Amino acid sequence: MVFSTKMVTDQMDKVELTLIVPILNERAQLPEFFVNLNQQQDIKLELVICDGGSTDGSWEWLQQQDPDWVDLKILQCPAGRGRQLNCAAAIATGEWLLFLHVDSRFFDPLALRKGLDFLLRVGSENVAGHFALKFRREDHSLPGGYYFYEWKARLGRPETIHGDQGFFLHYRLLKQIGDFCEELPAMEDTDFAERLRRVGQWQLLPAEISTSARRFETEGLWQRQLLGALIMCFRTIGWNRFFTMAPDVYRQQQESEKLLLAPFFQLIRKMFNELPIRERWRYWWLSGCYIRGHAWQLFFAADSRRAFRQNLPVGTGNKSRLNFFEPVYDFLTDNLLGRFIATLLLRSWFELTSLWLSRKEKKRVA
Repeated sequence: MVFSTKMVTDQMDKVELTLIVPILNERAQLPEFFVNLNQQQDIKLELVICDGGSTDGSWEWLQQQDPDWVDLKILQCPAGRGRQLNCAAAIATGEWLLFLHVDSRFFDPLALRKGLDFLLRVGSENVAGHFALKFRREDHSLPGGYYFYEWKARLGRPETIHGDQGFFLHYRLLKQIGDFCEELPAMEDTDFAERLRRVGQWQLLPAEISTSARRFETEGLWQRQLLGALIMCFRTIGWNRFFTMAPDVYRQQQESEKLLLAPFFQLIRKMFNELPIRERWRYWWLSGCYIRGHAWQLFFAADSRRAFRQNLPVGTGNKSRLNFFEPVYDFLTDNLLGRFIATLLLRSWFELTSLWLSRKEKKRVA
């Protein structure tokens, strides 16, 4: 592990917040990230950046920086977001930590101050914060889709909190939760957020965080979200072999292109067919139970669509459909029969979607 420190000596004992940022080939993002971060006011910051072996000049650029507004520490370790986050957290000196993406931006110069003050007022080290998500886009198609995901990210429900919202927590809570999972090639942030939920509580912070929609714009919004749903399902049910067999499931940003989902569906079918019948249906059952528990998003989507059409700010719309239909739905389906039906529907959906994707993507490739 390569380590370098560039610190402002008169600030070393005054750090209020340590920002932890993993990078890999992010030379294009780093200058704007530094400029944006330099605009934060009334807070003493430490910035720890862990490089996973960049080949685009990111490490060299960082070594040339000597900012007078932040205590900067840079280090290198083998690539892997979970590993990089753990290495960076190990050398952090602030009592409060903010795990952040390099493409994140804050429009409010007091965003970090407000976030820290909010958690200090709560007065519990077991409460963590995440910022209100706002996508930064160049392609302005599918505005309703982005509206839906921005609002969903603010709900704080299980599996709606991800790393692009920022993880703001006390270091003692981090010790209680444990390290980020280094075995997961993707969704290590979701895994961490859900483990935190078991021992602590998430709160929405009073500021927005802007994150780049570059992956969605390059790969396709619904394609990336569908693949993300599959990944989260397999993570939850413990089917880790999928991640071993699909090393490109979370490709680097720079290598992204329009996402082809048919190969993933073909891989899933192949892996399922290799399982004994009993084991195969066990995974279908677990997946059906998982999907049944997330059907609330259908009711929420109706509320989101209405609020979007009314031009309401994200997060301010009425959730009447969700509030009314979710309890009724749970009453009717949270039982053996409901789970069985969900499993059969999921099995049928998988076959139909796989067939549709194969035909659709063959035409596109041709």
